[in-house]
Amino acid sequence: MTHKHLHHRLVWWFALLMLLPVMARASTPESLAKLEALLRQQDYPTAWQQATELLTSQEGEPRFDYLYALAARGTGHLHQAVFALERALQSEPQSVDIRLALAVSYFELGNLPAAERELRQLEKTALPEDASRLVHNYLQRISSQQDPSQGYWQNWLQINAGSDTNPNSGVDDEFVLIPLLGQVRLFEQSREQSSSFTELQAQLNWTLPRDQHSAFYLSAALLHGTYSEESVFSRTYASAVAGYQTRWQGYKLLAELFYRPIRLDGDSYLDYQGIKTTISRPINTTTELGLDLTYARQRYTTLLALDKTHLQAESWLSTRSGKAEHKFHLRWGQENSDVRRTDFNSRDYLGLGYRWQQMLSDQWLSNLSLDYLSGAYDEPHPLFAELRDDSYYKAELELSYKFDEDWRVLATLSHLRNNSSIAIYQYRRSRGGIGVRYAF
Repeated sequence: MTHKHLHHRLVWWFALLMLLPVMARASTPESLAKLEALLRQQDYPTAWQQATELLTSQEGEPRFDYLYALAARGTGHLHQAVFALERALQSEPQSVDIRLALAVSYFELGNLPAAERELRQLEKTALPEDASRLVHNYLQRISSQQDPSQGYWQNWLQINAGSDTNPNSGVDDEFVLIPLLGQVRLFEQSREQSSSFTELQAQLNWTLPRDQHSAFYLSAALLHGTYSEESVFSRTYASAVAGYQTRWQGYKLLAELFYRPIRLDGDSYLDYQGIKTTISRPINTTTELGLDLTYARQRYTTLLALDKTHLQAESWLSTRSGKAEHKFHLRWGQENSDVRRTDFNSRDYLGLGYRWQQMLSDQWLSNLSLDYLSGAYDEPHPLFAELRDDSYYKAELELSYKFDEDWRVLATLSHLRNNSSIAIYQYRRSRGGIGVRYAF
């Protein structure tokens, strides 16, 4: 039997085994009975739709969490399935069907240590023949794969194309008034101009699980964009992250080091590096409250007077409602110039933001983000003899369609504006594009 055929057979065994205890229980509310019937018929899209509609009123009830997880698994929403099964198992730790569903979900997410731990626990239990066979087969698959202690990869590659009204974030005036110099004509690179673009993006993620809730992780990302207009800089953004996440007494904890260089037209332009920590705690089954703290250093290759340190605190609240996820954040930050003789490059700022993600169907996903940031600098600018005061606005909408297990097409539209008391820092920019992503 081939690996693919074995996988399909195990999935079929899993569906049959998981539904047997469901069919054996008759004392369920009418809504759950309907959900069970859909799962017995293996009508997973309809079951998933009904389960998400019941989520707000039923989440946290062990039987619903179990059925919700089965519907989530059947439609490929493995992370949602794991969260629901973990809740259900906490309420019913002796449940064989819940533990087995959780073990298989861990396996399909690539968290082999967690899957093996749950399967070993089941191995100690008196199981029906089909269940025992399923546990044995999954343990064999785990032992035949790469040593779980070596970790696993989750990667993607994406190509985009589109148009940008102001990729250099330039101003719409040809001349700018500098008090010491009078009217100065700006270089073309500093003026507003539109251009079409193509982008190549890639991201590699490696995770090393230590237990059910803790893991080390490494991430590397690259975005390279080129533009049709010669006066528009090509740009390369890179990112390298190393971190650790865990849970402790109900809190989720994360700490990571990051390094993010930027190159313009192939030349080094800026290095941004620092550390970020996160602490969060669930308020209830649908809402989580958290705090992010970031300390970073910003270093320019040639514009040394702009070097600065950066401290930011961001509190956030995320909540789920049906098929939608909402996240609100409040941000405070402080930037301190390395040049001590003047603080024209230092500022305090405040920001607000909102993120919305909505599953429109099993294939369609939409994302909306809104951000606002306002800050005044500490001293007048040495060239303009004026205190700089900026307000930044950004709105972005993304719509994506999953047309294959590993392939997704995306369309993005964004608009941003920076209002400033100094004309040279005031600009607006709109951007639209379409891309395709391959996950591997």
